Amino acid sequence: MCRTVVPFVCAVASCLIVAGCSAGGGKACRGDHDYGWKGLFAGPAEAGYNEALVEVAKMRDRQFWALHALPTGLNTEISIDRSKTEVRQAVEDFLRKTSGWDFEAATGISPAENFDAWHLAAGAYAGVGLAADAYRYGVMRDQCYPPEQVDTARQQLLRAIDGWLLAMEVTGKPGVIARAIMNRDYPGTEGIETVPLFDGQGNPLPEEKNNGTWREDQSGEHPNIIWVDSCSRDMLIGWVVGLGAAWEVIENDETIPVELKERLRSRALELADNLRRVRPNGYDLELEDADGRTTFHGYLNENNLDRMYIDGVRNGFHAIMALGIIAALVDVTGDRDLENYLYKELIDERDFARIAAENTIVINMEEVTNFSNYNMAFEGAWLALRHLHRDPIARQDIREAVEVQLFDTPGKHFQPAEFGHAFFDLVTVASRCDAEAGVGCRQAVDEALIQRIVQTLSEFPQPPFWEFKRENCDDREIASGSCIAEDGQTHLTVLGEVGRNGDLIVAEPLPMRLRPVSNYYWRSNPYKPNGGNDGPGMYAGPDFRMVYWAARWLRRPAE
Repeated sequence: MCRTVVPFVCAVASCLIVAGCSAGGGKACRGDHDYGWKGLFAGPAEAGYNEALVEVAKMRDRQFWALHALPTGLNTEISIDRSKTEVRQAVEDFLRKTSGWDFEAATGISPAENFDAWHLAAGAYAGVGLAADAYRYGVMRDQCYPPEQVDTARQQLLRAIDGWLLAMEVTGKPGVIARAIMNRDYPGTEGIETVPLFDGQGNPLPEEKNNGTWREDQSGEHPNIIWVDSCSRDMLIGWVVGLGAAWEVIENDETIPVELKERLRSRALELADNLRRVRPNGYDLELEDADGRTTFHGYLNENNLDRMYIDGVRNGFHAIMALGIIAALVDVTGDRDLENYLYKELIDERDFARIAAENTIVINMEEVTNFSNYNMAFEGAWLALRHLHRDPIARQDIREAVEVQLFDTPGKHFQPAEFGHAFFDLVTVASRCDAEAGVGCRQAVDEALIQRIVQTLSEFPQPPFWEFKRENCDDREIASGSCIAEDGQTHLTVLGEVGRNGDLIVAEPLPMRLRPVSNYYWRSNPYKPNGGNDGPGMYAGPDFRMVYWAARWLRRPAE
C-alpha cells in the first residue's frame, strides 16, 4: 500500500492515479476547469453536464452552510414555525434570488434570533454531510474551479472536520464518540436536562444503560456543547463515512494543515483501539462509552445478534460494517498493528469478508424490513470498497455481498434493486466497476443505474426542503386495496398495515417525487405511501448532497 512506499514516490503515484490532481493534489491548474478525468456524473468541462441538477446542488450546499451548519459545522435540522411567514420567505428568496453564503448579510434577519430551533447533529447524518463536503471540495479542487470557490469549499470542509473532532473531544475519554452534539448558543437546547456520568459513589448513570442520555462537556474545553452518549451502530458508521471521505480527499493535500491531519489520525486510532479491545466478556468490536459500559447498540462482533452473543452465528450484517469501519480507520491512521488486525485477524482468521458474502441477507425481512439496517450495510460496503486495498479476494467477497446479499437477492421481494434509493444504487455502481479510493473504477460503469440515480436526485423535494404532509392513499382507497397516488397517475396496490411497526405499505416502491417527507431517505421505507405533517421542519438534504458529490468524485475508467 501507499504508506509503505517512499513518501515522494507515494505522492507522485497518488497524483497519477487520480489523473486530475490540482490545487491541493500536485498538478497546478492552468485555467478554470482544466482537468483530464471524468466522474460518474459529468463535470463542467464534459458533455452531459447536468446544469439543472448542479443548480439544485448549489442551493442545497448554500442552505446547509448558511443555515444548518451554524452551530457546529455539521448537519442538523431546523425548525421555523409556519406562522413566521416573513422569515420562511426570506429563506426561499435567499436561495433562489441570491448567490452568497451569508443569510443575515443578504436578508437582515439573524437566524439565531428568528429561527425556533436547531436540532441534533447526529452521526448518521452529520457524518454523511461531512462526506458530501469532502467530496465537493475534492471535485472543485481537482476540476480546477475558480480559486475563490475552492478556497470557500476548503474552509467549509475544515469547519466540518472540526465538528467531527468535537464529537470525540466533548466526551472527555479517548476513543469515545458522541451519538450527537448540540450547541447551547443556539435555540433548541432549552429544557434539555443533562445527567452526570457517575453518581457520588462512582456508579454509572443511568443505572440501566439506554440508547442515549444527555451529558455535559467532559473535556473542560467546550462548555457550550452538550452531547448524547450511547453512540449506536448507525451513528458510528455515519461518523466513519465522513471521516473516510475527508481523509481520502485531504491526505495528500498540502493546503490542509499538518496539525489537523495529525489530530484526525490520533482520534481515529483511539476510536480503533476502543473497537478492537477485547472486553471482559471475551469479545471485541464493542463500542465503549464514556461511562465504561458498551453503548446500547454498539455491538459489531460477528457472534452478536441483537445484543446477544451466540458463538458461531456469523452475523454478516455486523461483519460488513466492521470491515468497512476498520478499513477506513486503517487508511486514516496508517497504523501497522491495526492493519494486521484488519487483514490477518478479521479477514484471514475470522473470515469477515466471506461472512459478509454469505450471511448479510438476514437484514431483508421483506414487508417488515428495517430500512435503517439496509442503509448501515450499504455504508459498510461503501467503506470496505473504498478502503480495502491489500486483499483482492476480500474485495471480491464484498462485491458479492453487495450484488447477491444486498442489492438483488434471488427469490426475495422488497429489496434495493426495486427501491430506487440513490445511495444503494451508487454503492452498487461502485461495486460493479470495482471503484477504490485513489484508483477509481477499474471496470465498466453501469449506466442504467447512473441514470436512475440522476432521476431519483432530480425528484427530491426542492430546496429549501420544508417539512410536508403526503397522502397518496386515502381511507376509501386503503379499504379498497388500490389507490392512485397524488400525481393522479401512479397506481399503488395497498397491502395494509403489515409493514414494520404496523406501517401502512403498498406493493410498489414509490418514486422519489411521491414519497413522504424524510430527514434521510436512504433509511426510510420506500413502500410507505403516507406520512409527514405540515410542521416547522426544514431539512438540509445530506442524503442528496452525499450521493451527488460522491458521484462527481468517483472516477470513471481512463479512456
